[in-house]
Amino acid sequence: MRQSAVSFLTKGMTLEGIIALPDGEGPFPGVVMCHPHPLNGGNMDNNVVVAVTFGLADAGIASLRFNFRGVGNSTGEHAKGEKEHEETLAAMDFLGALPDVDDSRIGLGGYSFSTRVICAHKQLYKKPRAIALVAPSLEAITDSPLQSDKTPRLIITGDRDRLANSDGVAEQLARFNPPADYHVVAGADHFWVGQEREMADKVVGFFRDHLTK
Repeated sequence: MRQSAVSFLTKGMTLEGIIALPDGEGPFPGVVMCHPHPLNGGNMDNNVVVAVTFGLADAGIASLRFNFRGVGNSTGEHAKGEKEHEETLAAMDFLGALPDVDDSRIGLGGYSFSTRVICAHKQLYKKPRAIALVAPSLEAITDSPLQSDKTPRLIITGDRDRLANSDGVAEQLARFNPPADYHVVAGADHFWVGQEREMADKVVGFFRDHLTK
């Protein structure tokens, strides 16, 4: 795996990120992986985000993890999830424009806060061939336009995740048409400490199935 620090521009902001490329020769499929809530310490170096991107590299898939506006060295101010889709769009375009990445095989992933960004903005569904949501809240998936989108979707949660409020998830999942893949990890809470590998293996397998075959 080769990692490089990068920066890209959108809406007058400069955003920092890390590109991870698999060993070998591209072009590779690519995934943008978004981080949890900035006001709770979330950033691109979060354990879940890093576990997924490292797993992707091992599976032959490039990735971009980046800091939302106002996080780390990314400029701008936190927008409470209302505008963060703008940099997510820019991140997918930036990743797809790299010479070692196949722009026709891009995926999108989010964890916690960023799943709300993804679920609330259908503009994000045009480019990716697969979308993975790690520990989304019930609020995030309720009445989301993602429910009726035809893009393959994965939702993965832990059965001890109190922050995501899993009560009612089954009812919302029944509204996904076509159905979403749904996976529950036994013993995992919202933060996945000690169970990053099991979560990442499932997410990486999902992207491998939809981006490399």
